[in-house]
Amino acid sequence: MSGAVIDRSAEGTPGGTAADPVAELEARLHELAPPEWVAAVDAGDHERLEAFAGTDAADALVQAVAAEGWMTPHWPPAHGGRGLDEDAAARVAGVVRRWAIGSVNAAIGVAWVGPTIAEVGTAAQQARYLPPIARYEELWCQLFSEPEAGSDLAGVRARATRDGDGWRIDGVKMWTSRAHLARRGLLVARTDIDVAKHAGLTCFCVDMTAPGVTVSPIRQMTGDAEFYETRLDGVVVPDDDRLGPVGDGWRVVRTVLANERRGGSGVGASPPGSVVGRSMDELVERHRGRLDPVRRDRLVAELIDARLIEWTNARYRDEQAADPGAPNRAAVTKVLQAHHTQRLQELFVDLDGGAGVAWPAGDRWAEPNRWAFLRVRAKTIAGGTSEILRNQVAERVLGLPRETDASKGVPFRQVARSGAVARATSGEH
Repeated sequence: MSGAVIDRSAEGTPGGTAADPVAELEARLHELAPPEWVAAVDAGDHERLEAFAGTDAADALVQAVAAEGWMTPHWPPAHGGRGLDEDAAARVAGVVRRWAIGSVNAAIGVAWVGPTIAEVGTAAQQARYLPPIARYEELWCQLFSEPEAGSDLAGVRARATRDGDGWRIDGVKMWTSRAHLARRGLLVARTDIDVAKHAGLTCFCVDMTAPGVTVSPIRQMTGDAEFYETRLDGVVVPDDDRLGPVGDGWRVVRTVLANERRGGSGVGASPPGSVVGRSMDELVERHRGRLDPVRRDRLVAELIDARLIEWTNARYRDEQAADPGAPNRAAVTKVLQAHHTQRLQELFVDLDGGAGVAWPAGDRWAEPNRWAFLRVRAKTIAGGTSEILRNQVAERVLGLPRETDASKGVPFRQVARSGAVARATSGEH
């Protein structure tokens, strides 16, 4: 966890024992999980494990495991974690995945917002926010993108103005994942329109139940409403909930986005390419001996890519551990994994033949494949478009010249924009 000081004497458990964390977690899971869940894990029955998702038993298990710090194993015990080193934490994460424990609703807080609060938040903010995140008691969302500020995130126009000892926030945020469930949201707003766009931003921790917050679903082609529009009309936020200095919001935003890309493509992420929790090995086993040479070659190519991504993630992780000042290569693996995921889900459907377009009701293999095929269309957009990320790789990893940005250095109010944006920056919301 960036910025956190880990007490190695406490490694293993919050109580400070030096037991093998993987063995300890396995033993606890055998105690906590229902017998049928244990049987499904022991049999490697992924379809039965999928059936547990969203049940009361699944919610109870993740709460029990999170309360003991296993969902944030590398966080310090004071923040609700186990204080494990990166290697041990990665092995624990592997056990959590194998047991199909977790909640996508908590990922934003655990993987993105939590590490950012640990790095830039005050001691009081860390003590207030991190333990509930680690225990999966408070879910978070990320209030960044806007109708006219997606790839150009520094162009956000939601305004935060001083209001006594606090701030008043007005604006609209788009594509907010799980805003309807979140207790809190990390928001970036413009606090100064007379400086360049990157310099006039500030971040806040917003109470999603506060007066003035309105959340509306955005329907996707999968049929789900995974994303939401969030309107903020005169939402009052105490200055104690400002994250980082006034005007330093862009640094906070970049920290969050780096955590998002690291969490979505790093060594602790789900099996490379899969959005339904299946591994490459399961795909190979299902179609073993049943494929023609062309489709077999496609499967082998994706299996090779999955291994390359896994090894690249591990190498980057080791480089960062040895030299924290080394270039952050999360953009590299984000691009690799986003495109691999799309190719892989196309392959999942193609290999099913006719079942890729029509299947018996309740088919727990084909039906998730159809959903995932549609869902991954957004993988090269969400978390940073591949086009923007390739620019970052070129500039920040390869050291190539930066792309020209005519709006850089120009006061935000003077930047050419549509009438709607001009009205918003003048204070009309």
